[in-house]
Amino acid sequence: MANVTITIEGDVEEVVATLRGMAGRASEPITAAPTAAEGETAGEATAVTMMPEAGTEEGEPSESAAGSSGITWNASYVTTFWRNLSDTARQAMLRVSRSPNHTQKRAQLMHTLRLTQRELSGSLSSQGHSLNRLKRRRGNVDLPRPLIYDRTEDAYVLDSNFANALRELGMS
Repeated sequence: MANVTITIEGDVEEVVATLRGMAGRASEPITAAPTAAEGETAGEATAVTMMPEAGTEEGEPSESAAGSSGITWNASYVTTFWRNLSDTARQAMLRVSRSPNHTQKRAQLMHTLRLTQRELSGSLSSQGHSLNRLKRRRGNVDLPRPLIYDRTEDAYVLDSNFANALRELGMS
């Protein structure tokens, strides 16, 4: 098991706000500040324990917090994510990133990559694994899947922030 030590300095309200932000609960109001324990000054807090909300498992964001973090793809996240993708998934994402509106018909993508539907879908499953690794490494960040399949259009659509980050990195 990994052991991580984090030091957060500041007054009680800043520490609580920072911990809530790390837990994906930044929008919750601070209701009462803890009092200083014996031997502490008023501006110090030795430990704050965040308990999961009722109905959620530890480490799992609540429904109200999921997707509301405002975190978007940037070059740093893309670099970490990219390392764990299959080569075919990388090729697919690059192809779609170069398409108008970051959208490409499934048949065209399959033809270009010379893959069957099953092979394409299988290779794109690595993005789920890579997202999970990214969440573990970067503190449970809530990022959208970068490449999604739009059934109504029968096309793959790449997240625009992800495409911009690829361009920043000189990959697209």
